[in-house]
Amino acid sequence: MLEEDLLALKSPSKENIADVLDAYHAKSKIDQDKSFILEEHMDNINSWFSANTVEQIIENLQQDGSSFALEQLKIINKMSPTSLKITLRQLIEGSSKTLQEVFTMEYRLSQACMGGHDFYEGVRAVLIDKDQSPKWKPADLKEVTDEDLNNYFKSLGSNDLKF
Repeated sequence: MLEEDLLALKSPSKENIADVLDAYHAKSKIDQDKSFILEEHMDNINSWFSANTVEQIIENLQQDGSSFALEQLKIINKMSPTSLKITLRQLIEGSSKTLQEVFTMEYRLSQACMGGHDFYEGVRAVLIDKDQSPKWKPADLKEVTDEDLNNYFKSLGSNDLKF
């Protein structure tokens, strides 16, 4: 690991630090000529996921009906409905925010998610019990209200992230 290799230098100098960095830079080019694994699907991915709602994304995948689209739908259907809606809104809103505004939004979301049910349920299902069967609350996209979603994005007042 880069950090370990740098820390292992007995007497760091510009030259041997540069040598370590150059070695990692060379490693980063190994796969440079390989094609992007999803390249053949990018037009479809951009089309399906350009929707403004999770429900529309799901409808786009269902309407396509290809094996690749249905595979993505299967993955999405396992996810927390609340987290799906949070993530889409986060991406949409974040695209027009400054970096500081994004950090503030991310901090608010992290605090709200830690106060909710689904984060802990996901950890339980995947890491603790390993049953891969989370019980999301709410369990259906239709049950995630705008009010619920707004609560994840609302100001934390005096507890908001400060720069």
